[in-house]
Amino acid sequence: LISVLDKVVKVSGGHQDRFLIVQGDVNDQTVRKQIVDQTVNKFGRLDILIANAGVLLPNQSLLTATEETYDIILNTNLKSVFFLIQQAVPHLEKSKGNIVNISTSSSNLAISTFTISLLSKIALDHLTRCLAVDLGSKGIRVNSANPGFFPTLVLRHISSDVEAASRAISQLELSKQVLKGRVGTNADFAEVVAFLASDAASFITGELIKVDGGRSFGGPYTVDILKVEK
Repeated sequence: LISVLDKVVKVSGGHQDRFLIVQGDVNDQTVRKQIVDQTVNKFGRLDILIANAGVLLPNQSLLTATEETYDIILNTNLKSVFFLIQQAVPHLEKSKGNIVNISTSSSNLAISTFTISLLSKIALDHLTRCLAVDLGSKGIRVNSANPGFFPTLVLRHISSDVEAASRAISQLELSKQVLKGRVGTNADFAEVVAFLASDAASFITGELIKVDGGRSFGGPYTVDILKVEK
């Protein structure tokens, strides 16, 4: 991830003063505090919080899951978000800022191989709604961007090799499950997140925006990315 962020800095023209990288585990309360404190110290304020940390592990069905797997997924996908937001609220209240959580368009589905992940994400969706109510009086908007299946997910969990990931995408025949006839791109998702975080969405709060090309309406969910042959 650090190497990716370094590339972002270079693409921006190398303006190091516009970036702050805090490396650590969001499950560590000290790291969460550092993220917020160092951001405010460097830039003088906090306007937007995008809660993007997440983890996906195998063996999530009831009969195969371990307590360790359960704890890692729930702590990363839900608990860390809750307490990172708690840490950020005083600063977001001052700036009348907003929060964008990252969930999944599959959060309302029942898939045995993703039991714990989907449990964490449906809880995150409801947290988004509850916080929109809780923080509305403070002038803080809270929304969620819920992606479908993007190539980055394949790259992360199937292979770090682009060619192998492309073969996996072909094997999954993802485009047949998407009304748009193609899988999403990073830009497809980033633009939605940027919109929700912008003043253009100033009258939107408590919403879960699916970004999946209509895949949620296009047929049964048939993909298990953790069982695809490499």
